[in-house]
Amino acid sequence: MTVSDIVGEAMDIHKLYRDKKERYEKILGLLRRVGLNSEHANRYPHEFSGGQRQRVGIARALAVDPEFIVCDEPVSALDVSIQAQVINMFEELQKDLGLTYLFIAHDLSVVNHISDRIGVMYLGHLVEVADAEELIFHSVHPYTVSLISAVPIADPVLARKSERKILKGDEPSPLNPPSGCTFRTRCPYAKKRCAEAAPELREVSPGHFCACYHL
Repeated sequence: MTVSDIVGEAMDIHKLYRDKKERYEKILGLLRRVGLNSEHANRYPHEFSGGQRQRVGIARALAVDPEFIVCDEPVSALDVSIQAQVINMFEELQKDLGLTYLFIAHDLSVVNHISDRIGVMYLGHLVEVADAEELIFHSVHPYTVSLISAVPIADPVLARKSERKILKGDEPSPLNPPSGCTFRTRCPYAKKRCAEAAPELREVSPGHFCACYHL
């Protein structure tokens, strides 16, 4: 499929144009919005770089005028410089179109840059949820604390002063998780109660929720 067919497929399914001319104009408009041009419309994906392919994917997602977009690891396969370009584009689109994103990623520095609120998951369970700045600087769940301590710090002086919180033990299988709190087998604060029942999310400060008996 050409880029034009890829971007236009959703419009075809949902009948979002009156004629072929309007379809083509909408496709070109979407490509321009994501930083591509009309020359790209008749090319094929293998002719593009990774960053350009990601832009095509974003144009395809925008084709149905969505209000909510799920972004599952949208920049993990890209070089750092291209990551920055794509993330900046996400932010511009959000501002221009009023979009809401569910941004799923493992890179906390990227997550912090783009997110208003962050939810941290362990073995499929939410363990902490808070506004981005609150979670990064005042995390309370031991798993979140460990994750944040692993984020590289560019300043060598600050990096030497920081303390890495290394988790012990092996991560359990998601197919056979531990009873109670799924994090207990790697938690330095685990007690008997943690094996009996999973803790529920509770508010530890305004808008900041955590699932942990230790708090």
